[in-house]
Amino acid sequence: MTGLAESVSERLVYKVYSSAAIDPTTEPDTSTDPGSSGGQVLRYASHNLSLTKDNYRPNEIRDDQQQVMGKHGSRTVPGTINGFLSPGTHKDLFAAVMRSQWDSATAISITETDLTSIAFDSTAKTATFGGGDPVALGLRVGMMVVFGGLATSGNNGKRVVILGFSGSNNRTMSIYPALTTETADTAFTIATVGQTIKNPATVATQTRYKFAFEVNDQTIDLSRFYTECRIGGFDMAISVNANVTLNFTILGRNRQVLTGGSAPYFSAPTAETSTDIPTGMQGILMKDGAILGVATGLNLKADIALEAAKQLNPQGLVADIMPGTFVLSGDFTVFLQDGVILSAYDNETEFALLAYLPSSNVDASPGNVFFMPRIKINSNNESDNAKAKAIQCQFEAARYFGTSPGIESTTLQITDTEIS
Repeated sequence: MTGLAESVSERLVYKVYSSAAIDPTTEPDTSTDPGSSGGQVLRYASHNLSLTKDNYRPNEIRDDQQQVMGKHGSRTVPGTINGFLSPGTHKDLFAAVMRSQWDSATAISITETDLTSIAFDSTAKTATFGGGDPVALGLRVGMMVVFGGLATSGNNGKRVVILGFSGSNNRTMSIYPALTTETADTAFTIATVGQTIKNPATVATQTRYKFAFEVNDQTIDLSRFYTECRIGGFDMAISVNANVTLNFTILGRNRQVLTGGSAPYFSAPTAETSTDIPTGMQGILMKDGAILGVATGLNLKADIALEAAKQLNPQGLVADIMPGTFVLSGDFTVFLQDGVILSAYDNETEFALLAYLPSSNVDASPGNVFFMPRIKINSNNESDNAKAKAIQCQFEAARYFGTSPGIESTTLQITDTEIS
């Protein structure tokens, strides 16, 4: 085909390599790994993936006073893929940033046999069990669960987020949103929805990932095939009257240009997901299980600071793409209503922060939960917002080492209802 590549019909496909290792001196045969079958079409808004090369030249002083031609050196593929959060869409990309795996696809299933009975209090926003220990059965803060078999039919089928556990044997479970008040019911089911992922406790339990990305313009049969890429982090922004944006940083090793019958490379990728995009208007920001004032926004940034290990190589291949420490930071803005947030900064108080982002207000809406069990505010700045006083708080997160029931020892835990 002839003509210009279109920007409105471009297709972005990724595939995870079977091996995450990078050979310092050579590249894998792409027909074997990652191979042309499969792949996943990724929803996105824009990207700036491109091959870059270091350039160098001698600074000789010459009689002709003309610059010597430079040479190309090490190759890398830096860039960002920009888009929007949508449940089920970013399973592999999140896993790569977390250097972890999503929990088992088998949902936790609990009945009255395990916990005797269940009662709901809509005012306290709790579910109270008559026996057993829900934490011992695998329930955790930040998970989403759905109830069934209850006498109060309106409480069945509604997805709720677990906010905390208290009482004897952790039998009082705080939930959001609240369910209709109901006395002890001795016939019920509880099932977790989707899967969760968290930072591994040791390097030995980490899972590394390596990706290939294909950017294909079907109008001119042209593909840019980016090889041996690692995911370096993500940033997410939640604001008023706006969709939740989500961007991933990439650092790759090389690029192939494919044309004609060689493009596209991935022959039958899985179609893009179709779940709706959450907005900040439906989301809830919580501090230690309580709604965090009147919030106007949240920004979250995870970064593992990828760096290319450059070497002497005639093809300009870097020896590896090395990750650094997992760093999680962000900021949130709330209208000033009391001194709670100000005092948290003054006193260097550590607390948990949770962002619940459903795709809609429907009871069984797909959604995501981002749970940070340990954050600390490092700065606060007052400003005027719509003639009201607001405060923006920048924070950092770190691994939790406390003993509160149902809270994992991790920096970040993500739940996605659409991952099975």
